[in-house]
Parts: sequence; structure tokens; C-alpha cells
Amino acid sequence: MAFISDTLARVKPSPTIAVTTLAQELKAAGKDIIALGAGEPDFDTPDNIKAAAKAAIDAGHTKYTAVDGMAELKDAIVAKFRRDNGLEYSASQISVATGGKQILYNALVATLNAGDEVIIPAPYWVSYPDMVLLAGVTPAPVQASIDNDFKMTAELAGAGITP
Repeated sequence: MAFISDTLARVKPSPTIAVTTLAQELKAAGKDIIALGAGEPDFDTPDNIKAAAKAAIDAGHTKYTAVDGMAELKDAIVAKFRRDNGLEYSASQISVATGGKQILYNALVATLNAGDEVIIPAPYWVSYPDMVLLAGVTPAPVQASIDNDFKMTAELAGAGITP
């Protein structure tokens, strides 16, 4: 019996981790580096956010939340969309997650079946093809260009559709 699943074996080492590790090594060697790999800011968490996090811990907000997000946060998101974007949603239409990649992966796993392919507009975040592979289907990158402001068009999407 293999220790690692066939699904995981389809995924290559993360280019993001590789470039982030290299940037850290170069910084440690005294090089002046602007690291753009992992998406981490180059500044500390602002004091007001630290204070709010500490206050939340002190108030006992340390337990699991609803899977799709805290009710208060979802209500705040509904209010934000209404106020800033003129959009009407109910809290039941809002899902809060740890990040965009988690939401995308969840959607892939929930909607794809063996034999499916996923058109990925390129350029794309390096994780997307591996997320598709982990979902058990085939990535189908389609290259956008500066000529169309790197926007996916129906024509480009159509070029990515296979029989």
C-alpha cells in the first residue's frame, strides 16, 4: 500500500513555496529582496487589528464558528455589499472562508467528475492547475494576452473546449 495517494502524487512541488524559500534565503544572506511569492505583506499587522484580535480572545471568541462563517460577519458582508456596491444578498447567500483558493477548491470538488476538464485563464495563480488535479480532473489552460487586457473571452474559452 502506498503512503501517498495517487491524487496527491499528481501534484508538483509548489512554485510559490520554492520562490518564497529562495527569497528568505537571499534575505538571510543580506540581499535586498522584495518577496512577491507567498502574498505576505512586508509590514507588521496594524496595532488596531492586533488589539481587536486580543479583545476577541479575551471575550471568549475562541470556539469553532459555523462552517460558512460567523453570523455577525456574514451580516456585515451583506451590509457592505448593499452600502458600497448596491447589491442585495441574504446572509444565506454568503460563505466566509480562509481564502479564495479554499473556496475555489471546494467548488471544484463539489461540481466536477472524472473525465471533466477545467478551463483556466492564463496567466493564473500557480496553484490553480494543481487544485484541478487534486480534484481529480484535467486542467486546460487557455492563454490570454495583453491584446485583450488578459481577459477571458468567449472565443478564448471556446478554444479551450475539447471533445
